[in-house]
Amino acid sequence: SATYRKQVYQVHIRSLEQRHNYCTCPDLASNRLGTCKHIEAVLHYIKKQTGYQQINKESPPVSYAYLAWESATHPQIKLYRAAKVDDDLEEIFSEFFDQSNRFRARLPDDFSRLSDQAYGRDDFQIGEDAIRYVHHLAEDAAQELRGREISQEILHSGGVLPGIRAKLFPYQVEGVAFLASRGRALLADDMGLGKTLQAITAASWLIEHSGVQRILVACPASLKHQWAREIEKFTGHGVQIIQGGPNTRHVQYRAQALFFIVNYELVLRDLSVISETLKPDLLILDEAQRIKNWQTKIASTIKLIPSRYAFVLTGTPLENRLIDLYSLLQVIDTRVLGPLWQCMLEFHITDERGKVIGYRNLSELRRRIASVMLRRDRSLVSDQLPDRTEVRLDIPMTSKQQDLHDDALTNAGRLATIAKRRPLTPGEQNRLMAALQQARMACDAAGLVDKVTEGSPKLDELTGLLEDLCLQSNRKAVVFSQWERMTAMVEARVKKMGLGCVRLHGGIPTSKRGNLMDKFRDDDAIQVFISTDAGGVGLNLQSATVLINLDMPWNPAVLDQRIARIHRLGQKENVQVFLLLAADSYEERVSQLVQGKRNLFDNVISTEASEDVVGVSKRMLQTIIEDLGDSAPGGEPRIPANQSIAIDKKIEPKSESIKAEVEDEAEEDIQIRQMIEQIQTLFGSRIERILGAGGGLLVVINRIEEHDEQAARDISDVVPVALITAATLTGLQRLGSASPVSTDSQVLFDRSDDKTDQVNPLLHLAEEKLQAAEILIEREYLAGVMELLGSALLSTTAVMAGLTTTPTTEEATIWIYSEALPQGIVTQDQAAIMMRVFSLSHSTDLPGTLVHQSLEDTRLLINRQALAIKNEQTRTQ
Repeated sequence: SATYRKQVYQVHIRSLEQRHNYCTCPDLASNRLGTCKHIEAVLHYIKKQTGYQQINKESPPVSYAYLAWESATHPQIKLYRAAKVDDDLEEIFSEFFDQSNRFRARLPDDFSRLSDQAYGRDDFQIGEDAIRYVHHLAEDAAQELRGREISQEILHSGGVLPGIRAKLFPYQVEGVAFLASRGRALLADDMGLGKTLQAITAASWLIEHSGVQRILVACPASLKHQWAREIEKFTGHGVQIIQGGPNTRHVQYRAQALFFIVNYELVLRDLSVISETLKPDLLILDEAQRIKNWQTKIASTIKLIPSRYAFVLTGTPLENRLIDLYSLLQVIDTRVLGPLWQCMLEFHITDERGKVIGYRNLSELRRRIASVMLRRDRSLVSDQLPDRTEVRLDIPMTSKQQDLHDDALTNAGRLATIAKRRPLTPGEQNRLMAALQQARMACDAAGLVDKVTEGSPKLDELTGLLEDLCLQSNRKAVVFSQWERMTAMVEARVKKMGLGCVRLHGGIPTSKRGNLMDKFRDDDAIQVFISTDAGGVGLNLQSATVLINLDMPWNPAVLDQRIARIHRLGQKENVQVFLLLAADSYEERVSQLVQGKRNLFDNVISTEASEDVVGVSKRMLQTIIEDLGDSAPGGEPRIPANQSIAIDKKIEPKSESIKAEVEDEAEEDIQIRQMIEQIQTLFGSRIERILGAGGGLLVVINRIEEHDEQAARDISDVVPVALITAATLTGLQRLGSASPVSTDSQVLFDRSDDKTDQVNPLLHLAEEKLQAAEILIEREYLAGVMELLGSALLSTTAVMAGLTTTPTTEEATIWIYSEALPQGIVTQDQAAIMMRVFSLSHSTDLPGTLVHQSLEDTRLLINRQALAIKNEQTRTQ
C-alpha cells in the first residue's frame, strides 16, 4: 500500500468467490465489508494466472473458522467445512458450531477450548481474523473490570495523587479516573478546565501502575514548551522536546525521558522512528481538532502510530460536521461508530444528491460515545472563575476602507451569482475566496489591502483602550488579529505609546515562543501580548485581564480559544473582552453567522443535549455565497436589512466574459423550457417522459405518427430533439450508465393510461434495472452497475412500503428503521444488505467481488418481493 506512506500487509486467500479472506490491514478490521482493496488486488492477480479456471473449480482442501461480516453490525465466527471431514473433527464441529455453521458456544471462553482442540491439526485452521476478534472481546472484558477498580481507587484519592504537585478539583479527579481507567479515551472538556493537568496526572498513574515507560505528546508547535513546563511543574518526570534537523531528532527520540513532545508536522516526517525506535506506550494528542479531517496526511499518519493507550484532548471535538468527531474517535476505537459508510447511513440525513442536510439518531450517537468521551463545560467551575464582561464596539470605516471593501464584495457577488447556477471552477473559487479575504482585511485597515495606507479607525480605538486599561490602570492586555501585518501595525502603535510588548505570529520559531510567554508573565514592563491565531490555542496568559479582538474569525471555536487564553482556571481578576467590528460591513454578517454555528455541537457534545434530529448548519462560505448571489433587480447583491450590511454600489460585472457566460446559461434554460412547452402542446397525452440526453431532449411517446418527425424538426432549431417509442427507451435503459440516456435526469410527464400491467410497475422497473446491471457485468463493464442496483433496490423498497413513487435513499432508510424492521417486513440481515447497497451505490470505483456480491444480494431481495406479490395474487384469486 502507498496511500501516504508504504506499508506491507499479508493477505490470506481462502476462497476465490466468497468473502472469507483475510488481510492484516486496518481497513479490513474496520470497514465491515468482509474484503479490502489488498484482497481484491490479490484476487485480480490470481485471475490473470495460468490455471485459474482449474483452481476455481476446486474447493478449499481444509476446513477453517473465519470472521463473517454477513451483518454490518454483528460479526460472527463461522465454519467452512471441507468436502471430507474425519469423524473426530466432526465431533469437534458438532460441539462448537450449529447446523448453519455459526459458532454457538460462549465467547471468549469456549473459543479457547476450540483452539486447544484444533492445535496441531492439518485438516482444520482457525483464521487470524477470528482469533483477533475473540482477543478484542477478551481485552474489552478485562479492561472493563480493571477500569472499574482503577476508577474507584482514583476517585477515593481526595484530589491528592502520588507524584502530582497539585490538588485536583473533584471534576478533574473524575477526568483522571476516566482517562486512566479506559486507557483510550477522548477528553473534551471546555477550554480552560485543565485538560493538560488531567492528562499528565492520568499518564503518571499509568506510569506507576501499568508499566508505561514512554509517552509521546503530539501538539501544535506553539505548545511544545508549555507542555514541557507543565510536566516539570506538576511531576518529576523527564521531558524531551523533539526539534531540530532529522539527525538531531533521531538522537532525541533515544533520550532517557518519559515524555517526548513533538508537533504534528514533525510526526509526518518521523513516523518510522516513532514506530520503530520510540515505540510509545501512550499517545497524547493535544488540540486534537488538528486531525478532524480524516483525509489529511497528518490525520492518516497519526492513526498509524502504534500505542497501547491513547488520550485525545480537545475542547472542540466537532465544529461544523459530525465527521470531525468520527475522525477523532478513529484514534480511540474504530468500533465505536463503525466504518464511515455505516456512520453516514445511521446518523446523517442527505438529499437526493447525497448532500448532508441534517443529522439523526443523535440519542443513539450520544449513547455510543459516552463510553469513550467525557465532556464538561464551564458551569462546573463557574464559582471558581472570575466574572467576564464582553463588549462589542462598532467602528466606522474610512472612505478608502469602504471603497476597498465594496469593490471586494462586488467581485465576490458576481462570482456568487455564478455559483448559484453551477459549481465554480477552481480558479473562480480562488478568486471568490480572495475577494472575501480582501473585504475582511479592509474592515481592519486599508493598508492590509493596498499596502500603502497607514492607520485605521480600529487602531485609533485600540490606542484609546490601551491608554485607559494599560497606561492608566496598569493592566495587562492580549490583542488578537488574524492578519500578521495587522499585528505589526499594532506593535508599532503600542511602542509609540511607550508600552512594553511582545508579538507572536507563525514566523516565530517554536523554540522562542515560550520565552515570549514567560516575558509577558514575569516582566511588569511588558503589558501587551500581540498575537495572530498561531497563539490562539493552548497558551496560558492568565496574567492578562483584558482581551481585544481586532477582527471576527469565521470559526466560533477560534473566538472561544482566544478568550480561553485569559479566562481560565488560575485567573484571579475579572476579565474584559472587547470585539471591534467594522460598522455596516461584511464583518458584521460574519459575526452573526458565527453566533449561529453551535446547534450540532450542543446536541452531540453537550451533557444536557436532548434532540434526536437536527438540521445541518450551512457552512459559512455557502451562506455568504447565497447572501451575495441573491441579487436584487438591477444586479445589486441583496442582503436582508436586518443583517446590517449595506452595499451601495451597483453590481456591474467588470469581466464581459463572465457576464456573457451567465447570460448564455440563462438563455439556454429559457430555450429548453420553451422546447418542453412546445412538445407538450404538439404531443399532449402521448408523451410518457422527457429526458435530458447529451445536451438535447429525448421525447418518449407511446406511438409514432407520420407527422411526428416533421414536428420534431420544427422545434429543434436551438435544442436537439429526438422522438423514440417506449420500447426503444427500455432497450436503451438496459445499458445502464453506458447508455446515452440517464434515467436519473428524467422529467416525468403524463403517462399513458391505455396500458395495463398485472406486475407492479415499480417492481417491473426494479427488474429492468437489475437486468441492465446483469448485462453490464456479463460484458465486464462495472461502471454504473452499483448505481443501477441502488436504484433497483429503492424501487423495491417503494413496493414493500406500498408507495407509488420511488423514495430517496434517506426516505428509504428512515422507513427501514422506523417501520420495516419493527414490523418484521424485513429482517436485520436484509436491512443491512439494503443499507450496504445504498451506501456503495454512490461509489465509483469498487472491487469486483463487492459488485458481484451486491448484484446477488439485490437479485435475492427483488426475487423475494416478486414471489411475495405472486403469492398474494394467487391467494386473492
